Amino acid sequence: MSLIKKAILLLTILIFVVSCSSDDPESPLGNYENGYFITNEGPFSNGTGTLTFIGNDGAVAQNVYQTVNNEVLGNIVQSMTFHNNNAYIVVNNSHKIVVADRYTMKKIAVIEGSNINNPRYFVAVGNYGYVSNWGSASNPSDDFIAVIDLNTNTVTSTISVGEGPEEMLVHNNNVYVNLQGGFSQNNKVAVINTNTNALSNTITVGDVPSAIEKDNSGAIWVLCSGNPNYSGNETNGKLIKIENNNITTTIDFGAQKHPNHLTINENNLYYNLDGKVYTMNNTQTQLNTNALAGFDGFYYSMTAKDGVLYTTNAGDYTSEGELKVFNLNTNEFSYTKTTGIIPGSVVFQ
Repeated sequence: MSLIKKAILLLTILIFVVSCSSDDPESPLGNYENGYFITNEGPFSNGTGTLTFIGNDGAVAQNVYQTVNNEVLGNIVQSMTFHNNNAYIVVNNSHKIVVADRYTMKKIAVIEGSNINNPRYFVAVGNYGYVSNWGSASNPSDDFIAVIDLNTNTVTSTISVGEGPEEMLVHNNNVYVNLQGGFSQNNKVAVINTNTNALSNTITVGDVPSAIEKDNSGAIWVLCSGNPNYSGNETNGKLIKIENNNITTTIDFGAQKHPNHLTINENNLYYNLDGKVYTMNNTQTQLNTNALAGFDGFYYSMTAKDGVLYTTNAGDYTSEGELKVFNLNTNEFSYTKTTGIIPGSVVFQ
């Protein structure tokens, strides 16, 4: 065979191999790539929290982390956040953050020590993570945000904030922290500059800011549940809109009304009040009086995404809970799934 023919044959083979390779489906990243998770707090006083995974095909897998790693997460699984290829699982009563591969759930590291104390929520900006910590239950002034170097999974500094730092939101190089009050009540949102990792501002909102979300326009919405009756100083729930670190809208829910579980889908806000689900557009300055028909429930959490509302029900708080899903485009019920004990947040890949 001549050199020319050999060259043509070799080129043909290379083209065939490349063509076949481009048609092959991508290799899966792991068993938990296609679907979403539910964090389950687990029993309050003992036992362990767990993770439930629901695949896009509807299949349910319980105790995911324990199955993969042959160890429990600990008590209580408060929240989980994905950043890059990792999952950061906040385990409150065990005072730690478990780092795992988000697609395989195989453990990578554990972040713990004196600077992780009653952790609640995690957010990340670049190579840094921020964890809200209540500190000691007996000390109302030791609450803080732990700053974590995500390359080494170590705490590099702490930022003192007011009592009860809870849910957080990242926007324009800032971390906004709801200061809910921990074991008491508070009424502020702390603003941390991620360029300096220092507290830059504190915004006074309504009492007990329990949820913080951002809409498509970049406005930040804070749902304040109000001081409960048992506090001896009951106050109304409020919905606060923040733009450029200024409050531009305040909506009062009225006496003895304590809303919770704010979530946003596109430009519509959803919240739970007195066992009913209400919605309003982000341009409104008044609340709608009619609840969504068929959405009733005293939910433990609500999360909206891509036209779907995911709600969890803790039931009797000692046995398996339930996920209940609604289609927000048709305002119809879709399906239910069984979860672990006390299902909290729904976390998407």
